[in-house]
Amino acid sequence: MKQDRAITAVIGLGVLLAVLMFSVGRFIFGGIILLLAFGVYWNRGGGKFNDRSIYEKIIKTDLSVDEIYEKLKDLDTPLGKPWKAEHKGYTGTSIVFGPGKFRDCVVISRSKKYIDVKHITMLDNIIRSEDDEYRFEDLVNAKEAEVTPERYSIFAGFKLASVMMVKHLAELIEKFAGGGGDVPEYMDFYKFYHHNSSDGYFRDSDGNRVLRVESSRKPFEARVLDTDGNEMASVIPRAFNKRGETVESAGFDIMANGERYGEIKVFREGKSEGFICTTDDGEFRAEIFPSCLRANVSCNYMISRDGQLKAVVGGSPNLLFENEGYTQNDVILSYDDDYLVLYAMIEIFLLTHNARFLK
Repeated sequence: MKQDRAITAVIGLGVLLAVLMFSVGRFIFGGIILLLAFGVYWNRGGGKFNDRSIYEKIIKTDLSVDEIYEKLKDLDTPLGKPWKAEHKGYTGTSIVFGPGKFRDCVVISRSKKYIDVKHITMLDNIIRSEDDEYRFEDLVNAKEAEVTPERYSIFAGFKLASVMMVKHLAELIEKFAGGGGDVPEYMDFYKFYHHNSSDGYFRDSDGNRVLRVESSRKPFEARVLDTDGNEMASVIPRAFNKRGETVESAGFDIMANGERYGEIKVFREGKSEGFICTTDDGEFRAEIFPSCLRANVSCNYMISRDGQLKAVVGGSPNLLFENEGYTQNDVILSYDDDYLVLYAMIEIFLLTHNARFLK
């Protein structure tokens, strides 16, 4: 939040300096500074703080950290159940989920009039008792570990899972603040899948081959196959421009087992945008959310059906691995495996269609 305020101050100072430049006739310099300020604003994102940040959410409430802990103390998550500690950036007690194997924690603290829900990896900021030191044993140091595409995918998956926890814990605390909110027994449990561009096999968290995907941007191809190479689903663009690129506004047809299964169309509603997938099994919405730069995944979508989160997908740019060369790694967090082939099809479509952003 402090960083966000600092960026806001820089934007304000840039606009002020541009106005001063214009007032003394320095139009070219004023224009350059105004463009730079706009570029900073564009990259930071507009709207409220909670809309801009995926790593931190704030909730205005008089609820104490202890009151929230009493409600959450039995909640199980991919980072474990909550426990109490202190954080160097806040006064009083904090609630901690984690750390996970890649040092991910979600911390809930009091900051003046707000409850702050934040994803952190700087574990030295957590002040804990000796009885809690066992929680910090056997963690992976990403800077020292050998990095392969598969290990990097797991690392990225934990980051995506953590930011989703931040989102959903904040939404739950907002309900507490309004006097409601039923605490689930579990939150954000998922099955993890990934694939990379070196072989195209879609694997589960144990490395088992589940599906195979094939894709290319020009000519456009986005297909899901079983592990024997039989096509299960594909996406076919309805129109191309003179450069051979898909025309997004024309839409796309979804094929399954050789028959038309549905269609994909773009949507933009207020601050939300993405794709609506109308299928024989209902309507699925793939909504874009901000890049998770801590995991280098920059093409992120939440897939929902009837307002319920079904999966989260993310794609990395082509990263250079020592023994693999340049490889694109894509991950899926599946919260409901009933439509796994559909998630895979939506994911490979999204990341193929947006391949120009994943260089």
